[in-house]
Amino acid sequence: MSVAHTQAPSPAPVRVRVLSTDAEFAALQADWERLQSDAALTSVFQAFDWPYLWWTFYGRGQPLSVLVASAGDEMVGVVAVYVQTVKMLKVPVRLLRFVGTGGDTGPDDLGPVLARGREIEVARALAEALIDLPGWDVLTLSDLNPADPFVSAVAAVARGAGLPAVTGQSERISLMALPETWDAWLLTLSGDRRYRVKKIRKKLHAAQPSRFFVWDDPATIDQGIDRLIFLHHKRWKSIGARHGFDSPEYVGFHRALMKACLARNRLRLYALEHAGQVIAMYYFYKFRDAVYLMQSGFDPDFSDVKPGQVLLGHIVEHAIGEKHKILDFLKGDHRYKDELASGERETVSVTAFRNTPGAWAYRARRIYLPAAKARFLELKRRFRPDDAAKADVKAE
Repeated sequence: MSVAHTQAPSPAPVRVRVLSTDAEFAALQADWERLQSDAALTSVFQAFDWPYLWWTFYGRGQPLSVLVASAGDEMVGVVAVYVQTVKMLKVPVRLLRFVGTGGDTGPDDLGPVLARGREIEVARALAEALIDLPGWDVLTLSDLNPADPFVSAVAAVARGAGLPAVTGQSERISLMALPETWDAWLLTLSGDRRYRVKKIRKKLHAAQPSRFFVWDDPATIDQGIDRLIFLHHKRWKSIGARHGFDSPEYVGFHRALMKACLARNRLRLYALEHAGQVIAMYYFYKFRDAVYLMQSGFDPDFSDVKPGQVLLGHIVEHAIGEKHKILDFLKGDHRYKDELASGERETVSVTAFRNTPGAWAYRARRIYLPAAKARFLELKRRFRPDDAAKADVKAE
């Protein structure tokens, strides 16, 4: 007796269409979020809100391309890019970049959202559509997860088209692995640091009535954002350092983003109240099993009770209580990150060049001239060490 075997139908082929209007971008929200909810490799910066809201505040009419990969009627991949024109050596250079990076703010994890189980196939289809886009000289994609198949796909497709392509490191990012309990975390610290964590919390709470809370009330969220901005400015201005929230676009974008993240339970706006006023705040994102530090601020008038450090201790305890596994410090170098971090991760970049005057100007300005300058200084150090040392001092 023969048994008939029913063969599973082949998956529908992947096709990519390119959208170019703000309205088409906005209409993708539900499908984008649905796709990401099941994606194996993704981040809060690849959710719909970051690129779309960034575009509304920073796009300014620049050429937009949203690449949507579909299999039949189902979205299986999406990535948004734009062309930014800059001048290098007086030559216009058209840079193809991810939407969401540029201006005076930047995410740490970018790349397409890919359907689970079809990542390699969809990444290849999106890469082919990306390389075929018109109107760019240099493709410069940064802040990608090194495990993302899109990295190798873009490089391979570019080289297959006869374009030089290189990959490299974007950032090294500190992170803290979170154990299952607060007490277990304390035991990971040195005895001296564990003592200081407990001591500064006790000192602050003994000085005046104090409380830690998460600002999550939609009706008063603008007040919380305003207080964060005030504390951030006050803290950094007190030491004469550069700070964020320094442009209308930055403030508008992050205000809109915080509200969108609050609605999706992706915002953690942590606050420390002392003597009746909020004296420290941290702006975090929550996504899957991690929390991500974006910005912070504290009142330097209360520096004697170390409000920033006290609040960070409460944040670690709260994140552990929510069963998170990672506290990600994102990019940026600060001493407290080095002190608290228990590990690190990295992001990578991929760059490709067309044979255009703009691409040659970019390579001359970003690659050849720096290399020539470094070689010149090396020769100068070798043969005229005193002059080289003076040049280094002058440059500083």
